[in-house]
Amino acid sequence: MKILIVLEDLRTGGAQTFALRLAQALHVAGHQVHLYDQYAHLVNQNLVRQLAPDVPVVSYGAASPGLDAVLRKAAGLGRRLGRPDWLREEQVIRHLRQTIQRLQPDVVNSHTIKADYVAAKAVQGLAVPLVITMHGCYELFLHKTDAPEVTPKGNFALQQAAAVVYLTAKNLEIFEQQGVRPLNKLLNRKIYNGFDGQFSAEKPQHTRAALGIPAEAKVFGMVARGIPEKGWAHAVNSFLALEAAHPELHLVLVGESDYLTQLRAEHPHERIHFTGFSRNPIDWVDLFDVGLLPSYFHAESLPNSIAEYLSCGKPVIASRIGEVPAMLESEAGLAGVVLDQANWQLTDPNQLTEAMRAYLTQPALLVEHQHRAPLAFEKFRMKHCLAAYEDLFQQARAAQPQSA
Repeated sequence: MKILIVLEDLRTGGAQTFALRLAQALHVAGHQVHLYDQYAHLVNQNLVRQLAPDVPVVSYGAASPGLDAVLRKAAGLGRRLGRPDWLREEQVIRHLRQTIQRLQPDVVNSHTIKADYVAAKAVQGLAVPLVITMHGCYELFLHKTDAPEVTPKGNFALQQAAAVVYLTAKNLEIFEQQGVRPLNKLLNRKIYNGFDGQFSAEKPQHTRAALGIPAEAKVFGMVARGIPEKGWAHAVNSFLALEAAHPELHLVLVGESDYLTQLRAEHPHERIHFTGFSRNPIDWVDLFDVGLLPSYFHAESLPNSIAEYLSCGKPVIASRIGEVPAMLESEAGLAGVVLDQANWQLTDPNQLTEAMRAYLTQPALLVEHQHRAPLAFEKFRMKHCLAAYEDLFQQARAAQPQSA
């Protein structure tokens, strides 16, 4: 098949990471794959090279960066004046439609609500099915102040889609809203994001020794987008509550943002290690003993970092949000600890501290959960995800009406 995968941008994020991994897996399986993004100036080239090195990228604005800069400034001014960004958006839709007509894909697969909308507009009148992968942004926008602007675009995209993929039941909240196309009228399937991670050539530089961590230390680590809602401060606070009684405890935080820079300045500690951005987070995850994700992010669905932790055989302490509890399930029991979360905050942040304390003081518990982690990871192998997407793409093609 010829497949075009459409995103809003190629910055660091869960949806982007998965879309890149899927694109590369489809390429390796023999399909002709292209990626399309709407912001050439935001492309994280290191991320693309790491995850989808063989997939061509078409970026809006790459051919005329000066013009696009003007359009972005105009869009920013319009937002400040309370006016929608229609001019640049129309240019993106036109460019994407031209790209579709040039590449002649058998299917278009979009990721995140704004990409879904421009893809839905671009395929109108063309005999090309649109398959939307939902990552949590539909329910996120239902609760944001700009929902009146964005949610109708999502509704339009769902109306035009040939099929949708969802990661967790939470993603389906949008279908409970009045005027939205009923889910039972739309080809749909729950498919877990696939992941077959490999250590990079830079792995030898990602060691405990490189961070000044003793080999016998107990290392708790976290990988996530650098926003407060991922729970970084909770991880730091729990470390600080335990560090005096447990000199063997170290905390490794993998991510990059202004927020994390500020957090680092607020908490200088020789046993808290901020690594910055990583092209291949599992290079760092491999040196953890336990992975953390005390997230209260509204759009959390199927966090990539948890699959990454499990793939390296690491137990996980994470919030009860999205699909997280099911992610940790294995035939031998949970590969970690689930923290209570309600109203988009941890019910009791002390649960994180106590879960960390349990691993520090009960070696047998840590060993048992380390045994369960690879068992829990099995469901995230890319071969399962790839086969499900290939089958769904074929179903969407078969059901697509042909244009006159």
